Amino acid sequence: MGIEWKDAYKIGDPEIDAQHQAWFGKINDFLSASDKESLTICEMKMYQYTRVHFKHEETLMRSIDYPGLSDHISKHNELLSHLNGLSDQIANDTLDLVKWRNFLSAWLLNHIAVTDKALAKFVASK
Repeated sequence: MGIEWKDAYKIGDPEIDAQHQAWFGKINDFLSASDKESLTICEMKMYQYTRVHFKHEETLMRSIDYPGLSDHISKHNELLSHLNGLSDQIANDTLDLVKWRNFLSAWLLNHIAVTDKALAKFVASK
């Protein structure tokens, strides 16, 4: 029921690519959790890793005066807001794991393919 990392998702920045791959692992750990306690722990780890990854990207974007910084950060904040809602759903026993799998997969793949690839293209042009 997880999401599979493929080399086609690489954006060309080795550190960001490695972080994306690790992020897939955190999401898959969450998706394979089988009880409320493990879901909570995996969600917390996924959220924490997401923050670490976003901080790295945002620091990079600031350091190169990336023109898409504001929009990119907005997309990051959108996901963090959704993840806060995920935490609430776990706590309230209203979690729909299939919907979350679909959402996380779609959000992550779109973000990598569109938003992060645009960043990578800008970095490569510097």
